[in-house]
Amino acid sequence: PPRSTLFPYTTLFRSVQGIEFYSLCEHHMLPFIGRCHIGYLPNGSVLGLSKFARITDMFARRLQIQENMTKQIAEAVEEITGCRGVGVIVEAQHMCMMMRGVQKQNSMMRTSVMKGAFRENQATRDEFMRLVGL
Repeated sequence: PPRSTLFPYTTLFRSVQGIEFYSLCEHHMLPFIGRCHIGYLPNGSVLGLSKFARITDMFARRLQIQENMTKQIAEAVEEITGCRGVGVIVEAQHMCMMMRGVQKQNSMMRTSVMKGAFRENQATRDEFMRLVGL
């Protein structure tokens, strides 16, 4: 993970939305392009805002499948921050769907990982989903 500085803070819910990324599908060697939304419940310290984009880019800039990338982002945020919970939603358009075979131009794939309080507490999960517009 990128070198990260944590800042002392309250346990206020935090959310970063619309982090754009560009990745390359390991199955088809074609791009998939999208946005990542990350929410977390700090455990006494918060991560600098730009680090979420760096974490997303770190995993997107390799041959990847979207499902693994979503999980890796969630695990990295959890490990770096020691947070009480994290939710990650990735939305992407895959060129393999748009250019090859079925050629569906408006298809969007969504993947999500909920850990800690985001998995255990429906209200926390609902708040995150509402903030990202789902």
